[in-house]
This record gives sequence, structure tokens and C-alpha cells, in this order.
Amino acid sequence: MIDRQRLVQTFLDLVRIDGTSGNEAAMAQALTARLTALRIPSQQDAAGSSFAGNAGNVIARLEATAPGMLPIVLSAHMDTVQSTRDIKPALRDGIIASDQTTILGADDRAGISAILEILAVLKERDLPHGPIEIVFTVAEEIGMHGAKFLKRSDLQARLGFVFDSSAPPGNVVVQAPGAVAFKIFVLGKAAHAAVWPEKGIHAIQIAGRALADLKLGRIGEIGTVNVGLIQGGKAINVVPDRVEIQGEVRSSDEKELGALLHDIKQRFTAVAEKAGGSIAFETTRKYAGFRLTDQDQVIQVVTAAIAQAGYQPQTIKYPGGSDANVFNEKGIPTVNLGLGVHGAHSLQESITVDNLATTTKIGLEIVNTAAQLGSAK
Repeated sequence: MIDRQRLVQTFLDLVRIDGTSGNEAAMAQALTARLTALRIPSQQDAAGSSFAGNAGNVIARLEATAPGMLPIVLSAHMDTVQSTRDIKPALRDGIIASDQTTILGADDRAGISAILEILAVLKERDLPHGPIEIVFTVAEEIGMHGAKFLKRSDLQARLGFVFDSSAPPGNVVVQAPGAVAFKIFVLGKAAHAAVWPEKGIHAIQIAGRALADLKLGRIGEIGTVNVGLIQGGKAINVVPDRVEIQGEVRSSDEKELGALLHDIKQRFTAVAEKAGGSIAFETTRKYAGFRLTDQDQVIQVVTAAIAQAGYQPQTIKYPGGSDANVFNEKGIPTVNLGLGVHGAHSLQESITVDNLATTTKIGLEIVNTAAQLGSAK
């Protein structure tokens, strides 16, 4: 039922629209026009105003063909991690790629293209379906600002499906970590480094000693601890009295997140106090983690749909965040679907037509499976 030629053309048209995070206005306008052409009403919210962006989320609703069906949400993000201005996309041997002077933008124009083709097929074939909410979000790449702006009361969906994983089609992200950013201010005492070094308390040395014993990198299967920024000192002849350290902790387990942050704080506190200094510790929650199981209805729907589409469903854990994290936090059990994008966020980014079509086929089966589930009640 999928029109592969139309699907590819939609993708090629969308990647030519430049839309980095916070600059999605042209993409939002194009998607609104496409939804209007499909006779699907849509609106744009004020998400952009929450982070100085020039566009909001594009939200559309497709009414059910019969009452009592399960409401779902299909979502993908409009922004790209880098500019696609002057992109030269090409299709060769079934593979779509740029000329490698820009990224392709398949993350996440592939997801948007799949959703638009699903809607087109539903309309032209007059297929039965439950209530479908479509949410094209802004600023996913810089912190899921668009998804975070949404209110749970604005969405009727009971299950969510985000089209945004680079994993192969048929793979479903069912577990992803939450992330907390932290700042550590190591406070020492300034002194002339040549005349009175013994009167100073060396903040950089404190930071170094604490960092030397800190466990960084992978924690468990998908958790991580990382320190990414260090800044301090005023001059080479002054004992530094202040160092700022920034990092993040990720885990899908809230207790583990808390334990990791507590350990970092205690380690720096102990080293600082031993040297006569002190620390200040600040945390900022970026997003919550999620963990879905076979008992969750959304997993039952998506695995059945993938099998019905003729593929082997594979549930996976993924160390990165996505809008699926935010939908889950808002109380909508949501999975992230594999698109099969190669080299995402790089100049070597590409996607095959087969992967694009397979993702769309799976999406159609998700809609069909959810409709059957609702009509069976």
C-alpha cells in the first residue's frame, strides 16, 4: 500500500528544508501545508517561546473511523543537529545520501516522512483506525524542549510511538536512561604562587585528586558518568581558589542516578575538606529515564505490528535520550522505533529506501494493530 516513489520524494523534499534547533519555522510551515493537503487539521503551539526558538510543535489530529478505538500518538522531531543548507541529496543504488558537504538530515526527516506516508495511505485507502495524534516537535536535539512543552492534558493518546532511533527497522527502544547534569564548584584559597604558596589552598589540585579516583564512563548496561568541562584559575602566578567542573550522570534507574550523584558529591567533599577547602554542588535534571516490559500494552502492540509486517521484533536498550523519554515521563507509555539511519549526525549520514519503506510499513501495522485492539473491546 505504500507509495515508495512518493515516500522517497517526500524525504528528498524535507531534507532540503533547513531547520536546525530553534530555527524550525520553515519546516513547521511545510508540514502544516502537507497536513492541510491531506485534509488533516493542525495547529502550532508556543513551544518556541520557551527557549527563544522561531517555531512551535506542529500538532494534528486524525479522528477515529469508529468509536471506542485506542488513541495513539505518532511523533518525530523537526530539527536537525547541523544545517542542511545547500544540501545535494542523491539516490544511488537504493541509498540516499548527501554529497558529504552537509549532513543528510535523515535524523529525523526520515521519521517525519514515514508518518506523512502513513497518513496519506490511511486517507487514500480509507483504512480503519483509531484516534491518531501527530506531534512534530521542535528542539529535540538540544534537550527535547518541544516535547517538554507539551501538556499531558492536551493529548488523548494512551500509547506513543516515536520515529527517531538509528537502530534497524524492527528494533524498538524499550529502555533508555534519564540524565542529570551537575556542576561542582571547588573552593580553595588564593595566594601568590611564588611568595606565599603555602598560604593558598589549591583548588585545581583538589579537583584533580577527586577526579583521579572518580569512576567515569559506562555504568552498567546503559548508564554513564562523564565530566566534560573544567574551568578555573586566574593567572599562572596565583594559587587558584576556584574551579568549576561540569558533567552528567545517566541511568534508567532513579535510585542509581541518586546514588551516583551522591557518590560524586561525597568524593569531592572529602578531598576538599582534607585540603582545607570546600565545594558547592548543583544538579539539573535534563530528562527522566524509562523502562518498559512485555507486560506493557505499548510493547504488545509494537511487537505484534512488527511481526505482522513480516519482520522479527527486537527490543533494545539505548544509552541516549529522545522525545520518548519525555512522553513516558508525561504518562504516555512510548517506544522509540528504529529507522535504520547510518552515520547519524555526521557528513556520512545515509538511509536506504528499503529502510525508509520498512519503517513506514511497520508504522501502518502499528495503526492497524491498535485499531484492532480497540475494536475488540
